[in-house]
Amino acid sequence: MIRDLKATFEIKKYNEIFYGIIVFGAVLLSLIITVCTEDDLTIIELCASFIAGGYIGMSIFFKPFLVATDFPRALSFGMTRKKMFIYTRLYDLVEIIIISLIIIALPSVVGASVVLKVAALCFGVFSLISGAVGNSIIRFGKNAYWVYYVGIFVLMFGVPRLSHIFPVIRDCFASAFDHLVNPVYNQLGIWLGIIVFIVVTLIISWLTTRKVAVNNDL
Repeated sequence: MIRDLKATFEIKKYNEIFYGIIVFGAVLLSLIITVCTEDDLTIIELCASFIAGGYIGMSIFFKPFLVATDFPRALSFGMTRKKMFIYTRLYDLVEIIIISLIIIALPSVVGASVVLKVAALCFGVFSLISGAVGNSIIRFGKNAYWVYYVGIFVLMFGVPRLSHIFPVIRDCFASAFDHLVNPVYNQLGIWLGIIVFIVVTLIISWLTTRKVAVNNDL
């Protein structure tokens, strides 16, 4: 177990370098904006926003490729696919908990409950991305990453346009957001839904991981 933990830390060390850059960049950018503008936002609120945005952005755009490069390294350390999956998912969970605690510790208009629910949803989404996209990159090479990259931009720019054409899409997003941030709704039901979502994403991630072959052409 200790050997597997050490291997996981060794494999994931580049992630921590990226996250360190994100935190440092968030603080630096917040200082620059605070000094150069007279905005009402405080430096702490800016830091929280930049840290959250940087973490989510990295997890969406760069993490799949990191997963693809981490996979053969994990096997070279003697880890089985099952051990690699368990330890990396636990590592990702601890990682997102630490980011969430940093944001909660910073005074903000967003409550701790909302931060934790968003963090839980992000863990599920990132697990799905790591499994489906990361393993597709392992199997098919860089072409899979570019397909995913284009798909993300299509969603980013296409969904807002569709929401103007089809108001029902906008209403669905507004309702989901309201349930997420409004405490008047049944929180137990919301958390159960989030847990089910996470379980489903983990199952999909594992199913795409257990038989994937290593492709070194990355």
